[in-house]
Amino acid sequence: MELFGQTVSVGNGMFLLLALALALSFEFVNGFHDTANAVATVIYTHTLKPTVAVVWSGCWNLIGVLTSSGAVAFGVLALLPVELVLNVGSGAGFAMVFALLISAILWNLGTWYFGLPASSSHTLVGAIMGVGLANSMLSAGHEFGEGVNWAKASEVGMSLLISPIVGFTCAALLLLLCKALIKRPDLYSAPEKDKAPPLWIRGLLMLTCTGVSFAHGSNDGQKGMGLIMLILIGIVPVTFAVDQSTSQAAIAELATTTVVISGQMDQHSPGVAMAGYQVAADELSSYLKTNGQINDRTFAAIGTKCREISNMLTGKNSLSELNPEERRILRSDLYLTSEALGKLIKQKKLTDPSEQKRLLR
Repeated sequence: MELFGQTVSVGNGMFLLLALALALSFEFVNGFHDTANAVATVIYTHTLKPTVAVVWSGCWNLIGVLTSSGAVAFGVLALLPVELVLNVGSGAGFAMVFALLISAILWNLGTWYFGLPASSSHTLVGAIMGVGLANSMLSAGHEFGEGVNWAKASEVGMSLLISPIVGFTCAALLLLLCKALIKRPDLYSAPEKDKAPPLWIRGLLMLTCTGVSFAHGSNDGQKGMGLIMLILIGIVPVTFAVDQSTSQAAIAELATTTVVISGQMDQHSPGVAMAGYQVAADELSSYLKTNGQINDRTFAAIGTKCREISNMLTGKNSLSELNPEERRILRSDLYLTSEALGKLIKQKKLTDPSEQKRLLR
């Protein structure tokens, strides 16, 4: 069967459609689960009718998604086990995708049904970490816990922990400031039935509703977006693995840059050679795990992968000239090298400023 311009087996096609349906279902549940955060004040104060408020909030959520940078989506992908990112189209990859999406949907539905104001972000992050831990338990040769990117998880965890505290503190200070400056007791009491607040207060409530909706779309909306792209890239790489509109100049620059990087990596690993591109991929996959240790072979593996990228791109005017397998390999190589280089820089293993500048371009 043909899906998204690529021929796939019936089994993979059905799993692809099911995975996309689950990802969209998570976004749907996330929408009606978190909508109350944005519309509660305008509905409670009779500033807007419930239907109008929900539609208004939905429109600004969509605008937030469409104008987002994608940083949050990449942050979500960074939490995923390396095996899942590289092999999402395999049986194990499908199992992990289904497990994390179904568990996140069930928890969101449960908290929504009982009226518990739980965060969909916490839910998804917890599901991803659970999948990573389970994968490390079930896979031979894995240590428990190595399936989770703990460094990234700690960053995300701190933001999830601090954000409610920051919100609580700022809201409390703002309320005290308003009480000190605005001497109108009626503004601090419950609204009368079917009576809206003054026009200027309604305007402020509309602005806050709009802002929260936009921020939710540009932040939470990216989580499902990242998962959908992961699924599409892994299963239909012909269409989605690489950006086929990439200019010839950009392709040439990438080919040149990878040659430079490979030379730099060779300087860190004199005399070390990789037996092949797959050996290099396995070496980088091991290094990217939580307990992965750096050695001379790590630098050699990055150099080998950079040469593979350069060889594939040299002389190409368009990425459409690559066959489907080359596109899949290119995407995998770019992911492994960029993540490995990022980890090297975070661990301060590349201290030469000029070298760091080239790698961060």
